[in-house]
Amino acid sequence: MFRTLLFPLLFICTANLAATPAPDFTITDSGGKTRHLYQDFVNQGKVVVLEVFFTTCPPCATHAPHWQSLYESVKGKYGGQVEFFMLSDKSADINSVVAQYKISKGLTMPAAGSDGGSLEAVQPYKSGQFGPFYGTPTFIVIEPGTGEVLFDVRGGGPASTMDSIRQKIDQYLLPTCHIETPWGDTLLNYSLQVQVPGGGASVTLPVTNGMYSLEQVAGLPAASFYEVIPSKSGDPLNGVSTFDLVQINRQILGIMPFLEPWQFVAGDANNSNSITTFDIVEIRKLILGIYDSLPKAPSWAFMPGLDTMSALACPTFEAVKKGDVNGNAVATVVAGPDDRYAAPWVCKLVDGPSGPGEEQRIELQSFTGGEILGMQLAFHVDQEALEILDIHAPALPGFGSDCWHQNGHRLVVSWVGTSPASLLAADPMLVLTVRSGYSGSAGAMLYPEELPVRAEVYTSAIPVRPVEWLEARVPGVKVFPNPAKTYVSLALDRPLRTAQPVRLVDEMGRVVFEKQLEPLHVVPTQYVLYPGRVPPGIYRIWLADRPLGNLIWTGE
Repeated sequence: MFRTLLFPLLFICTANLAATPAPDFTITDSGGKTRHLYQDFVNQGKVVVLEVFFTTCPPCATHAPHWQSLYESVKGKYGGQVEFFMLSDKSADINSVVAQYKISKGLTMPAAGSDGGSLEAVQPYKSGQFGPFYGTPTFIVIEPGTGEVLFDVRGGGPASTMDSIRQKIDQYLLPTCHIETPWGDTLLNYSLQVQVPGGGASVTLPVTNGMYSLEQVAGLPAASFYEVIPSKSGDPLNGVSTFDLVQINRQILGIMPFLEPWQFVAGDANNSNSITTFDIVEIRKLILGIYDSLPKAPSWAFMPGLDTMSALACPTFEAVKKGDVNGNAVATVVAGPDDRYAAPWVCKLVDGPSGPGEEQRIELQSFTGGEILGMQLAFHVDQEALEILDIHAPALPGFGSDCWHQNGHRLVVSWVGTSPASLLAADPMLVLTVRSGYSGSAGAMLYPEELPVRAEVYTSAIPVRPVEWLEARVPGVKVFPNPAKTYVSLALDRPLRTAQPVRLVDEMGRVVFEKQLEPLHVVPTQYVLYPGRVPPGIYRIWLADRPLGNLIWTGE
């Protein structure tokens, strides 16, 4: 859900010239008005542009029409926020002569001659203090507030010189803009498409560290207004969990209505402009891995505060993560584990021995009792060893085949109740019917994962409770020593069939070490890793897409 923002854009180019505070001056212009550089302009946040000239200077006469055109343009756009001055560097150019020169050239900006104080005003710029003085005309731009000088702005000709001056004025007066989330974080890694109203070619406005300027991008024709459409893709599960489904369900039932407009945008997963049970269905499919992204909605939506904006103000976009109605999506990177968790919900996988091809029952027992509103879990399934035939949940009303999905080796479960479900300690939360491909414990072929969703249970008293597993195990793998200092070994009870990468991943999800493991046809198979300069810390070990647990690395 977004509307188009319209606002003027201008191209900015900064000349790489020296910047030093300008000396103050007081002049009386050819119209008899006294002007103070700092008191009247710099300290008032206004840009000042000076032209050092003299009335019989041929290049000054060539520049005059371009100079006047620029003056009219920037005064029309910025009004009193910018002022131009012409200052003669010849003693013969008294104010009356300067006034006649202005009339002959059609110039309307203030100007001063020698009897108005121009010689004293231009002397510092001719002395070499700001760089070599190459004659007239010389153009100088003075920054508002600081008084810093951009000396001798020049282009390849009069028109390009005026363009460079215009660009610097825009840089001083046009704001640097950004987009915020509803909770005040600056959004990073988004794009802005810009085009002239009515369609036609569009270009992408550059965004650096979440910031952009109101610049005209090369490739678009000049226009008074431009259409700008923000977008951000990727990280579809950022901030999205079954807890959001719990909250959407309570909004639909009227138990706890949404209080913020952005929550309605976030919860509208199918872009129907309403919040319905179908939104729960769509978001659950995303959580379960049936969808890679929401098919009818972008990953992020944008809510503009206004339809049109002045060139001197930033657009008021608000970025909303689709599916995240509780506002915990991270604006910079995909969200990692939440350190605000409290009071874990303890569970255990319970099974018995089986033979090849036999059906078996695996129970996920809850060792914590109480009322729950919803839950989500993820498991790794050894597809060669285990086939999942069915999952049901006697204690969870409404649990059906739409509450779980297996995609290859990954099984995800997501349930939201229309009313709280009561569980007693040691009650089965889930019951899986499976067929084992090997003799032994079927539960050893199914074990909890932390990705793509974290194991969580949702209650009224404590909204989000992490699931803590009793006797958590990673079958067939031993990691030692742990803690490790200079090396760490992996021992596998089955050889790898193909080359697979092993990775160390930090708490932000960044890979800090990676090595390709080649198949070794010996049992047990052992590999020795030397992480080298990896900083000390706790890292998650992954073998291809299989988590092996945590490694405490103390460093070399």
